[in-house]
Amino acid sequence: MKKNKLLLLIKEANEIRKSGSTDFYEEFYELSYYIRHLLDGSFLKERNAQIVVDLLDEILPFIVDSNNDILLLHSKILMKKTGFKGKFRDGLRKYPYNDGILGIIEAICENLDDRSDDIDRLFDHEILEVLAMRRLDSMSYEYLLNRLNEANQMDFLYLLAEYKCVMPLNSIVYKGNNKQKIIDNIECFMENVVNLYSLMNFVSDDSLAYAKVKNYIDSHEEKAINSIFCELSPLLGADDPTIQGIIRLAILDVVNNEGEKFSDITFNRGGYSRVLIIGEKVIKVGNRRTKRFPNNPYIVAPIIRKSLVVGAKECFIEATECVETNIMVSEEDLYQLFRNLRNLGIVWTDVQSRNVGRLKRDNIIHWKRDLNPSDEVLGLDPKRGNIILKAGELVILDADYFYDEKDSNIIIPFNSKALYVKFNERYLNERQTLGNWEYSDSVIDLEPEAGFDGNMDRGGAHL
Repeated sequence: MKKNKLLLLIKEANEIRKSGSTDFYEEFYELSYYIRHLLDGSFLKERNAQIVVDLLDEILPFIVDSNNDILLLHSKILMKKTGFKGKFRDGLRKYPYNDGILGIIEAICENLDDRSDDIDRLFDHEILEVLAMRRLDSMSYEYLLNRLNEANQMDFLYLLAEYKCVMPLNSIVYKGNNKQKIIDNIECFMENVVNLYSLMNFVSDDSLAYAKVKNYIDSHEEKAINSIFCELSPLLGADDPTIQGIIRLAILDVVNNEGEKFSDITFNRGGYSRVLIIGEKVIKVGNRRTKRFPNNPYIVAPIIRKSLVVGAKECFIEATECVETNIMVSEEDLYQLFRNLRNLGIVWTDVQSRNVGRLKRDNIIHWKRDLNPSDEVLGLDPKRGNIILKAGELVILDADYFYDEKDSNIIIPFNSKALYVKFNERYLNERQTLGNWEYSDSVIDLEPEAGFDGNMDRGGAHL
């Protein structure tokens, strides 16, 4: 009777999901309620747990964030029942959404003692292989790798390499001699890992392995480019094939112009973008708050600057010269940049020293062939100001949060508010002393600084 009712509720849940009237994050209330009813009471709880386990492969695909308390509260009794491991494995195979599997693993592990071998008994080779075949995100793999014993951890690492998963090599707590085992078998991992740059960073302390990975990257261009896209993978739009094709051409152009090897490319990140450093050039891929504003002499001269849009996918790419960032920038230095821009009718609101660098060369495009993209090609409004900043002068390296002073929707990042207000008041006072001028400030909104890692993109990978 109870099993038949469960089967009926599972069938109804499947029909609801197929109809598209629900999504992964919505709990299937009637099914969840009945399972809780079976397991919450003490009367016949053991027998009811076996009924749930017998159908766990069908039930697991309907365990989501809002009802994973079923596993969190009852996994101990469920795991003791006959057939649990096999049904759990098959349920993982059927699970419809990769981004929900980590929640299931966490709910199960919460009731297992890290000091015992409970986790390793459950997550054996067969279940680990299912998880590798699913090609989950690196965070899911990191969580489990850090809880496995030495033998299972190494087994899982080989499986992740075999199934070409994104491996969190640099954030794992390695058990026993596992890190050295990877280095000793570096050829196997070079052939299989998805992100060769992550592998190169992982073996950076071993000169022989490091040299092998560098040489492998330089002799496998396509794998190197695919590894670059692994570095870009968190960015919305960067996974679109058409957008990737354009980014790929830009990377190849810069690599060829700079005469650099792929293994010499380094990476950094900001709040809204990922940054590639290639020789004396920087490529930023990600997003921009202000995609269009008047071109001007006080930003690093852009070589490439384009918004890439394919359907609902969008990504922004920009290439410029490297500038020095390990410098002291005073408040007065910042004000002079702010003032110079205001004199051109341009409002810069993200006024922070981390957004300023020192030019290594004059602020023009340095390219092996003639290259002079128009403002329109760069997605900018006509240039204001004709000076050319010289090597050694300060320049704004993060060309974002720039507005025409008549713009009706000027945004101030929250962390820049105090300095912006101070500079704006000083500028207005200075202008008023000159007399005979009109000023009408625009509506200004405030927004908190936010991004992939909670920090604004300063382009801080500039050298």
